[in-house]
Amino acid sequence: MIFVFPRSDLVELITYGAEDCAKQGGVTYGLFGRELCYLIVDPQDALTAANACLNKHYGYDLGKSWMGDGLLISSGDIWKRHRKLLTPAFTLPVIYGFLDVFNSQSKKLVRAMEPHVGKGFFNHIPYMKHNALETLCVGTFGINAIADDEFTQKYMYSVDEMIRIAITRLVKFWLQNDFIYGLSRLKKRENEVVKNLHAMTNTVLQKKKAALKNEVLINKTEFEITDTKYKPFLDLLLELSKNGDLTDREVREELDTIIAAGYETTSNQLTYTLLLLGAHPEVQEKLCKELFEVLGPERDVEKEDVNKLVYTNAVLMESLRMFPSVPLTLKYVDKDVKLKNYTMCAGSSCIILPLATYHGQFWGAHTDQFRPERWLSGDFRNNKEFAAFGLGKRACIGRTYAMMTMKVVLAHFLRRYEIKGDISKLKMQYEFVMRPVSGHEISIKRRM
Repeated sequence: MIFVFPRSDLVELITYGAEDCAKQGGVTYGLFGRELCYLIVDPQDALTAANACLNKHYGYDLGKSWMGDGLLISSGDIWKRHRKLLTPAFTLPVIYGFLDVFNSQSKKLVRAMEPHVGKGFFNHIPYMKHNALETLCVGTFGINAIADDEFTQKYMYSVDEMIRIAITRLVKFWLQNDFIYGLSRLKKRENEVVKNLHAMTNTVLQKKKAALKNEVLINKTEFEITDTKYKPFLDLLLELSKNGDLTDREVREELDTIIAAGYETTSNQLTYTLLLLGAHPEVQEKLCKELFEVLGPERDVEKEDVNKLVYTNAVLMESLRMFPSVPLTLKYVDKDVKLKNYTMCAGSSCIILPLATYHGQFWGAHTDQFRPERWLSGDFRNNKEFAAFGLGKRACIGRTYAMMTMKVVLAHFLRRYEIKGDISKLKMQYEFVMRPVSGHEISIKRRM
């Protein structure tokens, strides 16, 4: 099997490759250019590969001019050290401290979409992205939301553009040569885009330092839990910098990483979730019933409510299964790795495919159907092999943050609006994340 990556049909290629892989027992191999590459859809083998192969594929290095050695891209000792240092910022006590922000931002999102009530189908992605970015600023960074909409829009466009540039270099092998790439117009465009992206990081740092200097913090940024201090992400970064654990460059790289990864994935997943709910009114009504029973018509989500929103959690898990924002992960195989029926050779690479895995024979029957009940009845595996947030030791550090903020958004949105959508028209494009490009529009009408 030879992997050829046409830029416009990557989702179709991923699906085709996964189906072929499933027929061969869950693992196959082929050539990615001249590189030996293993394709994995078997859940157990995927977990084994994820834990054994901690180094990211060189394709992620194409984003180093933007994120440097941030958690998403780094490997080896740098990744291990940074992961250990930053994990305290994403613990449950810290995330609970953001509930006021999640509630207020969710209500702001609901108000922003009010002009579309009863007006037919519209594109809700810009609203989801802008709100998710603001939520990061107010909560995780502890600063005022950036009021300059033009600046924010420029940043979000630059994220999209930088990802397109990286994908272009990945599929056009000759552009991976730094000398050839340096002579291209694409390199000049990358320099412009990276400048825009770093401008956001600089703005966030300046606002945070000003807030600290003036002691005007938007939310409580430190609280005691059994003699251990837990701090939100940016507060922790600045303290680590002050203590000499991270350099100024490392602080900026981790901030670049969390800004992009934090808003892009949650907004993308909520886009799919609202569309799925609009296309499945029976699921939507069951979700609303739970929300009204637990929260009533207006009340905010509080700490004690989170674990009571069982069906809400199931809806999100099923959305992640159907349309994981990150549908594949590329890893470098730096040593021989024994799978169930294969041994991956050192010096090769592997592609783990959550998107295909959850629609295949390995996860039981009717996996093509949107059915949140599978997460309640025990007939579907909800375990460590579920890879929507990554697998093993390099699983997403922000999973708890993402699930919590998405639950709160659904709680406010579904109590206010009834949604309609048509999943059959959805078309997607893979650009390191799986993005909807058409057919994702929804319509809303006031529920109360």
